[in-house]
Amino acid sequence: MEHQVVVAVDDHCRIVRAGVSGSAIVAAATPLRIVICEDDDNLATLVEEILAKDGRFLVVGRASDGDTAVRVVEESTPDVVLMDIGMPGRDGIAATRAIHERNARQHVVIYTGSDEYGDVARADEAGAAGFLHKQALTSPDLADALHVLHTNYVAARSDDE
Repeated sequence: MEHQVVVAVDDHCRIVRAGVSGSAIVAAATPLRIVICEDDDNLATLVEEILAKDGRFLVVGRASDGDTAVRVVEESTPDVVLMDIGMPGRDGIAATRAIHERNARQHVVIYTGSDEYGDVARADEAGAAGFLHKQALTSPDLADALHVLHTNYVAARSDDE
């Protein structure tokens, strides 16, 4: 079964939907530190389990609302933040904006169940550098998708320097 990963690209005027299935991405020497920001505890636990089984990620924090997400990210300095767009209190867009006001280099991947391009544009404007459809969270290829997004983010960042 193939799952889709949605990524905002280049000029952010288009969305690429790329199939991810069984890719042979080599495990990193040091696991990527990740914070999961999701208000549904069952879904957050499932995502944590998927990433833990993969071995390329170490979950260093979880947040169930936007204000807690900002605090946990500041305290744990993760490599990647996986952020639900629809968080209670401060939503995922506002939390991403606040995270980027504190650290403009923080990699945030936003996800939502919506297919609206406006969500991608708002996430991009807030500083997110990656966008997943919520259905990708339960995919066995989630770790591959996050690893690819982070690898591309790091490569683009080093090209800018």
